[in-house]
Amino acid sequence: MVAWTPVPLRRSEVPAFVRDSDASPTTRSAPPEWRESDEGARALRTPPQAPGHHPHVAAGGTSAEASHVLLVDDDVLVQRVFAAALEADQHEVTSVDSGEAALAALDGHSFDAVLLDLTLPGLSGFETLRQVRARSDVPVIIVTGTSTVAERIAGFDLGCDDYLVKPIDVDELSRRVRAVMRRRGVPATPEERLLGPNDLVMRLRQHTVWVGGEEVKLTPKEFAILRLLLEHRDEVISSDDLSVQIWGYETFGSRNFVEAHVSRLRSKLAKAGAPDVVTTMRGVGYVVR
Repeated sequence: MVAWTPVPLRRSEVPAFVRDSDASPTTRSAPPEWRESDEGARALRTPPQAPGHHPHVAAGGTSAEASHVLLVDDDVLVQRVFAAALEADQHEVTSVDSGEAALAALDGHSFDAVLLDLTLPGLSGFETLRQVRARSDVPVIIVTGTSTVAERIAGFDLGCDDYLVKPIDVDELSRRVRAVMRRRGVPATPEERLLGPNDLVMRLRQHTVWVGGEEVKLTPKEFAILRLLLEHRDEVISSDDLSVQIWGYETFGSRNFVEAHVSRLRSKLAKAGAPDVVTTMRGVGYVVR
């Protein structure tokens, strides 16, 4: 990652319709280059700051620890304003404009929190949340313009950690992000999930396997076999080694014994849309490429 030094936003650099929290943003006249979205004008409220206040410095004067936030919103102005506020508070921000792009980002990178707008083109915010939960335990904050009790219940049932209703105060935005990360503890690391071909994800803490958002029900031994192969991806593991590692001893006729388990594992993965995950090297063993 390229080193960078966060620079707090000066009040003069923030558009009036965003800066003035004591007036309705809809009554302000935004500059032409910022008039691309009414949603953006309502997205964030930045209250006047006390002299010497720096949003990126934590209470007590200690610099906040950098974290990586995934911002999912199809409104360019919302992205710009939210990212500026979070970066000023020493968060690294990756912005995407759709649920599909968010899922792709989560598959390729590790994030500490996700800000997810519900009104997205294509994949809906709720469906995006459902598939995020199939891939990761990363804290998710739903951002919405209108929040009903039914909507909040649906979001929490799908696994969101918090709700933010627009317009959002700058200080509240950063504190909510930090709060969900603190409550969830250390975010999921690459070692807590294993990735395979065909959009296969193994979540180690939950002891579950997912293919494209669909859970694949495996027996403990099938899970252990797949985990061993994923942990040693591109390495050929012999039947005897699998037998010793999984069962603790070399079974009688271990080649046929292991092959039967691998065959059932393959069948379940294929039904979920992930065929040929496990490759047989005849006379040698098994491998996940």
